[in-house]
Amino acid sequence: MPELWIPFGGVETLVTIQAENLGAVSDPSLDGAPVDMERFAELAKASASIFVCDSVPATIQALKVLIPLLGEAQGISFYSPAPKRVEGALPELKGKITTLPPPIPAGDGDEPVYSPELVSAGAKLFVGTARPDPLFGVTDARVEACLGWVARSRAAAARSRREMEPTPLKKTAAYEVIEGVAGGIPESKFMTVIPRGGKPWAILEDPPFDAVKNSFAKAPMQQGRGLVVGAGGQGYDDTFSSALRGVWNVIEGVRKSGSVLLVAECSEGMGSTALEMLVTGRLADGERRRDRYTEGIEEVQYLSKLKEEYDVLLLSGLPETYARSKLGLATARGSGEAVGRLLNKVGRSGKVNVFTRAGECQVELG
Repeated sequence: MPELWIPFGGVETLVTIQAENLGAVSDPSLDGAPVDMERFAELAKASASIFVCDSVPATIQALKVLIPLLGEAQGISFYSPAPKRVEGALPELKGKITTLPPPIPAGDGDEPVYSPELVSAGAKLFVGTARPDPLFGVTDARVEACLGWVARSRAAAARSRREMEPTPLKKTAAYEVIEGVAGGIPESKFMTVIPRGGKPWAILEDPPFDAVKNSFAKAPMQQGRGLVVGAGGQGYDDTFSSALRGVWNVIEGVRKSGSVLLVAECSEGMGSTALEMLVTGRLADGERRRDRYTEGIEEVQYLSKLKEEYDVLLLSGLPETYARSKLGLATARGSGEAVGRLLNKVGRSGKVNVFTRAGECQVELG
């Protein structure tokens, strides 16, 4: 009986599926290649500031290789929205990373407000890991930098969409808005890490949208009756928001009305204002208005659509009160129970496709 290990936070959970039920398995950790760091190091040495856009393992691993290559380079400032996390993984940067929260805009205008560090003099290098995204198509270092350090950029991007249907891996109006916002950061370079198995597989310099999109691991398959979606472990499944956004690029792996098992630890809870408001009963109808953007409101629609079109089972660390009562999802207490219920749904001859790291993949239907 095939055994599959799926990342769950900082560990892995065992998923066992009978051979007759097992469809395609996409495990990008089996596909690795050495990364050429020379250009990355060259740009870093010439930079006055390095902005660490996220704390995803692939970003951390890229920095781990980069730091020794900096040699005697002096005077480089490091910024991160979560410095303790980065320093915990990179002790060599302990005490050297400055916390850079997003700026707080004054008034009710719509114009983006940049953190002063983004528009100051000097070369700036932004580093972040790519992932498919239902609002932007993909997120990359460019998107992560603007969402993290340019106030009102997410609201402007969301409002640019005429509808909020999830469209991963397609360049959207929201992405084009962010491109414009990023263009307002002087002397900037954006290095986007392409992950495989949570490690750097490639690092792209100022990549266009299609270059990022085409770099995700391709997963050829036929649609099945069931789908196991591993969000990707630490950095990908820390919040329900992140896990939910990562479902849509692989959802074509299951037919409509099929069964989906989402595996995500969610150790940090919901992850967006709108989802927090949803589970605490504070999401009023006014929050859903187009002219009054609440951070993450599109995720409420993504959740509703997922439940309407598929039978969804969640394996997570969320409290039952949130997962079952507030989010309206079926839950399981362990992977054995979750897989058993999934197989009961798909039937004796139903095929189940599996993604161990959905955030690194794209479906190719055969």
